[in-house]
Amino acid sequence: MPVNSLQFGQEPWKYLNGLKISNDGTTPDEIIDIAVGSCLDSTGVYQIEVDAALEVSNIVSGIGGLDTGSVAANTLYKVYLVADPVKLQPVGAVISVSATAPSLPAGYSIFRLIGYVATDATSDFLLGFWTAGNSSARLFMYDAPQATTITAGGATSYTAVSLAAFVPAVDNTPVWIAYDMTPAAASRIMSLQPFGAVGDAFKATSQVTAVHLTGNALVLAKLNSGAPSIEYAWSAGGGDAVALNVAGYEWFS
Repeated sequence: MPVNSLQFGQEPWKYLNGLKISNDGTTPDEIIDIAVGSCLDSTGVYQIEVDAALEVSNIVSGIGGLDTGSVAANTLYKVYLVADPVKLQPVGAVISVSATAPSLPAGYSIFRLIGYVATDATSDFLLGFWTAGNSSARLFMYDAPQATTITAGGATSYTAVSLAAFVPAVDNTPVWIAYDMTPAAASRIMSLQPFGAVGDAFKATSQVTAVHLTGNALVLAKLNSGAPSIEYAWSAGGGDAVALNVAGYEWFS
């Protein structure tokens, strides 16, 4: 079988086999690697085979880089495999801001979304760790939790928190939230819920005044005008504060 080849669809629909994305932040952090594996294209017609690892660089435009333009800072990009069913050019990969229609290199006409990667303030890829296996379910965790706009939040009614810079814009995405509470009094409660939900999804209760309480909570992110979001609230006001960071998320192709 040719390296990085194309066949008519054989895998189960939406199946991802291997294709683990990796970025160890040292070799260097402007490059991500895609491991060997296979999947169907977005139409379910062609099976894309990756038999030799691929690279995507944030300083390349076109195949092996950003589909068009220059990589921006603080942006979540989609990672696509791309293939050419006519002239059988080598299978490659691109990143794109588009969730449905990346700009394809000349001659390439089929693609498949296989994951996401975020950039930092210098447009390099944020360090993180992906799982991979023989299914469409993937877990991604940032090496260090990434700060949202809530760094000292004290809202006493549910307030929306956008996660758009770090989490895919997919409704009902499970997100790991790392929280750091600083209560103004004992027995203060910090609550989290999906955006627009009715009931509390998670609660943490302080024990000692002004002593930090930290932990991780799994909360579904729902779309708020297209942005994946959760909500937070304190049971009482007056000096309470919480920092909310994105530790990671689960994604289903």
